[in-house]
Amino acid sequence: MEVTSSNFKEILPELENVINKSTFLSIDCEFSGLNVVSEINAFDTPKQYYEKIRKNCKDFLVIQYGISAFRFEPADGGFKQQTYNFYIFRRPINRNIPDQRFLCQTSSINFLTSQGFDFNKLFKSGISYLNVSEETDYRDKLEERQKIRNNQFSPQQSSSEVVPVPDDVQPVIDDVMRKLGEFLDSDSIELELPKCNAFVRRLIYQTTAQKYKNKIILQTKQMKNKDRILIATKFKSKEQHEEMEKERFDKEMTDLDDFIGFTKVLRIVVDSGKLVIGHNMCLDFLHTIDKFLTPLSRDYDEFKECAHSLFKNVLDTKFMASGDDFKELITSTVLKDLLETVSKEPFEIPPVVVENGGQGYAVEDLKEHEAGYDAYITGLCFLSMWNYLGKQKKLSAQDTFKNFDLLAPFLNKLFLMMLRDNQYIHLGGQDPTPSRDHVFYLTFPKDWKFNNIIELFSPFGGVYVAWLNETSAYVGLHKRDQAAVARQSEIRGAKMLTPSPAPSNRRKRSMDSAPRCNKKIKTDAFSQGNSMTKKYRPVTEDVESENDDNTPGKSAPKGATKTFVESDAWD
Repeated sequence: MEVTSSNFKEILPELENVINKSTFLSIDCEFSGLNVVSEINAFDTPKQYYEKIRKNCKDFLVIQYGISAFRFEPADGGFKQQTYNFYIFRRPINRNIPDQRFLCQTSSINFLTSQGFDFNKLFKSGISYLNVSEETDYRDKLEERQKIRNNQFSPQQSSSEVVPVPDDVQPVIDDVMRKLGEFLDSDSIELELPKCNAFVRRLIYQTTAQKYKNKIILQTKQMKNKDRILIATKFKSKEQHEEMEKERFDKEMTDLDDFIGFTKVLRIVVDSGKLVIGHNMCLDFLHTIDKFLTPLSRDYDEFKECAHSLFKNVLDTKFMASGDDFKELITSTVLKDLLETVSKEPFEIPPVVVENGGQGYAVEDLKEHEAGYDAYITGLCFLSMWNYLGKQKKLSAQDTFKNFDLLAPFLNKLFLMMLRDNQYIHLGGQDPTPSRDHVFYLTFPKDWKFNNIIELFSPFGGVYVAWLNETSAYVGLHKRDQAAVARQSEIRGAKMLTPSPAPSNRRKRSMDSAPRCNKKIKTDAFSQGNSMTKKYRPVTEDVESENDDNTPGKSAPKGATKTFVESDAWD
């Protein structure tokens, strides 16, 4: 079901009911850009990975959000599904919330356009949202403004509440008071005061309350051109004006409720406590929290604690498909390939139909990269793998799909794309700390190419090279048992890092020369030719990355920029 600002209010009660009755929820997001791949190094720690992804969340927008609700039907051992595809865009609200500024990535926009994404619908009918910090700030401003307006009826303002009028503003205030006096003596119903800034408006409110108490009421009005002016009306009765102010404040709070918009959906999800499924969902998960719930913390441990308090159970199907139970059966964890694999033996997707009276997708719709469709097929992949686990235990469908213990090894672990040693963010516990004994930090001359590094490490087998900049890289040995031999050789400029790589703040490039790999070294000088001098060098603690060229035989270009084209590579 497509949901925009035109039908959001109508759909919300139904959606709440659907979510609360579901067995689990599957989600997917589309973004205004990614720009993530070029920032990630193959040997980043989960903490470093989070810090880079967090920056991405601040720069780009969620422009489409898919939620697919699956409900187990014990009678037939299958599932009912209902799926929603939300267009998300916060139009200008008012001065309580500044205009949103964000980045677009041309490759991402071009890709979505090629997939039929309707940007006209997004910008015209996208649903608004506010996270808790923005809502609180907005609400505080409304209440403060209401307090100022109510001071017009207060017996007397305390001296601490009175704002002194600066000398250069006093003539303006005097002129306004003169005009208000003339207005009182006239037959006019209202008076439009000259445009002024917020501070002067407050002084006018204050002085009017002091000089024309119970005679004149002021209200701020926003014009079509966004200018804000003061409108003066004559006092009728205190009760009548208090009622008018109450109605006005209620209207403002109703508008605020409308601006919260899509955030209400995520609050329903959080309150429901349902299992939330996503595929390669780290980016989707972080954007969900930052945009619609609460700003992401700079502190990694604080983020994990906050995220786990909001979502008690999340499951990443890419992490699940990469686990020991499935790695021999699933050769590709790209979402499209995964769906194809789990649709065949030894897997079996249980029966899934659309809820009676509801709307959803079918696999045949082939609407890849539409958030609702991707959420739906993510749910199908999850069901097939869950079903497989149950069959391995010789459980019936009913026993399988009520047995969340089968999912325990995969819960609350976010797959980290592009890392070499299967690391993940463990929201409910300690992150893994894999051995890095086979990884070296290497420094070398600017004119070095990929083949120079291959030649340097050739006595120890194939390597994986993760470039940091034009003069340094992490090098992981495919043959881990050769790490000790490499250390004993005392390669000049090479230094083994343990237990994890040094922090790096910029872009990286990765390169394979054979099977798989993992660890690091550091080598600095390698003169022209094949001779190696032996010397250890200290490990640099802050290495910046500039290199993005992936072509063997080329040196790392200085300042090269890698543009990420959104495709199945991030699925």
